[in-house]
Amino acid sequence: MRIAPEGGRPRRPRGGGSRVAPMAELNIIPLVDVILVLLIIFMATTAFVKETGLKMKLPAATTGQSARETPRDLTIALGQGGALTLDGKPINEKDLATTLRARVGQNPRVHVVIKGDKSIAYERVVRVMDMARQSGLNSVSLATELMESGAAAR
Repeated sequence: MRIAPEGGRPRRPRGGGSRVAPMAELNIIPLVDVILVLLIIFMATTAFVKETGLKMKLPAATTGQSARETPRDLTIALGQGGALTLDGKPINEKDLATTLRARVGQNPRVHVVIKGDKSIAYERVVRVMDMARQSGLNSVSLATELMESGAAAR
């Protein structure tokens, strides 16, 4: 295999053959172009998820454990003025109980995270927790914000 001289055409092999020796370099520019086009396509088709929900200020706790939400988690948010959402979608209490029972039927190991604004009545949080337990959910937790170690409880 012969390499073309710099700036010239590939030489023909000696001996009168008519075959041209192949170039010994790899052109990666088309490969980079294809990869960039694929990257742009993937970025354009990605589902951009914007989490919507209630504006709330969670109560703070110093002993809270960090937990990641998993796909099997249900999030119930209790906002000011009686607003109630299940996984970001508005729902009323009657439909909440029915939906929770249906989700337990699909997956008995489902976990519920209750997020309540710190200004709502404790009675309302207890009522939602009780509703979740009556629906067959045994794994219920309350969301809090981690209190800074130097901050005093108010």
